[in-house]
Amino acid sequence: MAEMSKYIIFELNSERFAINIQQVRSIEKLPELTTMPQMPESMKGIFELRGAITPVIDLKEKLEMGQANNDEETRILILTIDEKPLGVIVDKATEVVDIDESTIEAPPEMVAGVDREYITGVAKSGEQLIVILDLDRILYYEEYNVS
Repeated sequence: MAEMSKYIIFELNSERFAINIQQVRSIEKLPELTTMPQMPESMKGIFELRGAITPVIDLKEKLEMGQANNDEETRILILTIDEKPLGVIVDKATEVVDIDESTIEAPPEMVAGVDREYITGVAKSGEQLIVILDLDRILYYEEYNVS
């Protein structure tokens, strides 16, 4: 029997990426962010979400893919990293899909300009490839800790 997992599909520079839905607390519109002195370059600021101070990073900048858009479709994925909230800005969050784990292939050396070490695998959805990111490798909470 196929082992299906749910993934959130989002876009960076019109490329489709996915992360396991279990890592995502919520999807929010981009709020007004408060900047902090001496923040890492990819950190865009902090905001309060349901009583928790949440650092926000630009995932495109972190992956060296340019800078996030700031338009009607821009979203923040609120993740849990090291049991704390962390927001990542994406160009667009498009859908939740079921992916058969057995269809996920090992990543090539580089996909969509993203280094292999940050990729869990590549899945096919119809004719499109979806790059599944390994957020634990990309994000370290300590780097963005503001408390």
